[in-house]
Amino acid sequence: MTDLSADKRPSDSSITIPQLDDHQSRPLMAKMVRLLRELGGLKEIERFRQNLRLPQEALRLSRRVFQLYDEYLGYVLKKLRGKGWQVYCVPGCSACCCCMPAGVSNWEFLIIYDHLQQDGQLSRYFRRNLESCQVLARVSGQLFDGWARKGSADKSRYDRLLHNYSLAEHPCAFLDESQKCQIYSVRPLSCRMHFAFTPPELCDPTHPQFAQAVRLSLNPHGDVDEELQKMDSSLNLGISDLLAPGLVSLTANVLRFSPIL
Repeated sequence: MTDLSADKRPSDSSITIPQLDDHQSRPLMAKMVRLLRELGGLKEIERFRQNLRLPQEALRLSRRVFQLYDEYLGYVLKKLRGKGWQVYCVPGCSACCCCMPAGVSNWEFLIIYDHLQQDGQLSRYFRRNLESCQVLARVSGQLFDGWARKGSADKSRYDRLLHNYSLAEHPCAFLDESQKCQIYSVRPLSCRMHFAFTPPELCDPTHPQFAQAVRLSLNPHGDVDEELQKMDSSLNLGISDLLAPGLVSLTANVLRFSPIL
């Protein structure tokens, strides 16, 4: 793991994203991988595009995957605090929630969709995410098909799109009036892994010290990403990996507001 000692400053070029792969974190990742493989092996996953149905077992396995990842995060954050770093992310803070979550897997979209469907909130949050898509279209000048990363050649364009969206300061569609996340229990990994180690006001992309802030993504390691990519290939939903356009496309074009359980 990267040495984030207390005497470093946010502008230090030596600060990189920590990848904690040791005797305690490695088993957590291994369990996540086993569960994701079990998920990917369900016959309903391979047949999803034909049947548009999932078993309850799929949701149980998914909840356990998220629980294991949260255990990993707790372990990493404890290690970082032990090195003298303060984590500024606390319940109720939404300082980074004007960014568009990217890299959301097909599976995570299905879990979010079912959560909204079960709560009777799907139509409401579909409309709110559609508003986010309109903001994204305004800052990008592109239609939905242009919002999926298609390769490394498009990375700079993709990153610029996300940065321009954050500058619009449009709050996440899932924040309520008190700035609480309404899909917190099923939020995607791209939201779970993001932490700030400098005051929350520096998370504002318009802040003059935005570039000097320390914001780390505590990514899962091992074969977690590979297993999620395999499931994406099996599901083959053909949607963007950006939260708002991906959910809108899944809801309107793939599932058409129908329950999947």
